Amino acid sequence: MSLFGSLKLGGCLLGAALLLPAATRSQSLSCRVDAPTAESYRWNFQTEAQGLLDNVASVARNTRGHADQLQSMMWRHDISWESQALELNQIRDEVNELGQKLCRLETIRRVTSPWERKAIDQAAPLISELAKDTENAITLLKDNHNNLFMPAYTSLGTDLYRRSQELTKSVTEFDTFGKIHQQDMHLEKSLGLTKSS
Repeated sequence: MSLFGSLKLGGCLLGAALLLPAATRSQSLSCRVDAPTAESYRWNFQTEAQGLLDNVASVARNTRGHADQLQSMMWRHDISWESQALELNQIRDEVNELGQKLCRLETIRRVTSPWERKAIDQAAPLISELAKDTENAITLLKDNHNNLFMPAYTSLGTDLYRRSQELTKSVTEFDTFGKIHQQDMHLEKSLGLTKSS
């Protein structure tokens, strides 16, 4: 198998669809949706959404680490193009995983909290840009592996790191807010400060 696999984002049609404004994005994102089951009516979608956002933050941190490694490789004369290709493949796999998680978040969006919807809205374009940059970097490296110091290629390395850092920061902040909010609600309940239904 070639070092360069395809960049598909987990059954979702990302790319141009996620570059649309937030108002039209959820209608353009195509994710596989199964028919509701009896269990799905009892499913805790809020817990799932929070877990997915936590996973997105974790994968984004890994992507940032690989992008940082790739960026440092790009400036070293003793690093082969094959080593860079392996690093890019790691990033590609992580971006595909981010796409899968985003797809599920978009599918359950209507039952998420306002802060989770805002987190999704901020993550979606960053994941889309990561996908585009990764695909472009793979293509450039594949077509020009004898010229690793092209400005277009090294610029993509910088962009991959910057976007993965932005994604990590954004989702981590929302994830932290969600956990603090949950603790606050539990504390209010235990102190009897919540309104009775």
